[in-house]
Amino acid sequence: MEAEAAVLTQLQLQLLALVSELRFLRERERGAREELRDAGQRWEEAQEEHRREARELRAEVAARDDALRKLEAKIKFLENENELLEKNENNLKESMEVLLQSREAFIKHYEAVADLKDKVQRISVLEKDVVEKLNFLESKISAYQHELRSRARIIYELKDRLEAEKLNNSFQPQLEEISKALLVKDDIIERLTSEKQAMHVELHNMEIALQRFQDLFSSIGHERMKSFSANCGSQDVQDVNNGLPESIPGTQCGLANEHNLVTAIDEAGKSSFLKSTTQNVDCQLELSPGSMQVQSPKCLKSGSLPSPEPVAANTEKADCLPDPKEDVVMGDDLSPIQPTDFVNPEPDSENQP
Repeated sequence: MEAEAAVLTQLQLQLLALVSELRFLRERERGAREELRDAGQRWEEAQEEHRREARELRAEVAARDDALRKLEAKIKFLENENELLEKNENNLKESMEVLLQSREAFIKHYEAVADLKDKVQRISVLEKDVVEKLNFLESKISAYQHELRSRARIIYELKDRLEAEKLNNSFQPQLEEISKALLVKDDIIERLTSEKQAMHVELHNMEIALQRFQDLFSSIGHERMKSFSANCGSQDVQDVNNGLPESIPGTQCGLANEHNLVTAIDEAGKSSFLKSTTQNVDCQLELSPGSMQVQSPKCLKSGSLPSPEPVAANTEKADCLPDPKEDVVMGDDLSPIQPTDFVNPEPDSENQP
């Protein structure tokens, strides 16, 4: 991201430099246009002046022509008069006068032609100056046009580069979508781990509940034995105590064994329950890694304590039985089937995904 930001800043700086160059070129173009306009105005003024001078020259030429015509008319008139006056003169005088008249006319025409030549030379010099100025301005215009073309070509190349950079930056949204998807997956994994921790906490609570069941079962066994000893007579108790080591496993000598049996049964049921629940949780986590929620097994959903109805039924049976042999049967009722049934009341839940 920092490299892209640096590239973007460089592009912005280049764009600003191009904008400044474009402004400078526009100012130069504006100045050149103003110079061209001024030069055109000067050229037009010079043309107007030349036209005015040409008109003046034409007027002067026309005036000279008129004067010449008038002079010629006067000369002719004088010649006629001279001819009339010199009719009586000699032919030499007539020839001399004709030569003089022709000489004067030649001189006048020569002077007029000399004046016209001078004016034509001036006009040609002015035309040369104008042509040189026009050529200079055309060369300037061509140079400016060439420079503008080169600048425009550079601008087009930079625009193409910008478009290429924009095309390269078009992949940025896809990268952002991929990063968002990765973030969503990270959130899902965190949720799954938190739910797994919650399941472990729930399992710990189930262990505590099982420990309480174990304590409850042990206390129920002791209470049964005390009730049996209170109902039976002292002699029956002695007979029972004498016969317990041989045949009956539920007497006072076997209380410790019975307690150990109950605790062993409870521990076996608890360990099997913990294994089954952990296996179910691990299977669910492996089978549904992308799910947003992890479903707990049915044995955890029903996580209420097992009802003490079988225990109450056993205590009622113990109160109704008169002889101690049936106590042994009551002790046999606390078989490993009961703890396992209480711990895992729905064995099909282990096979659920």
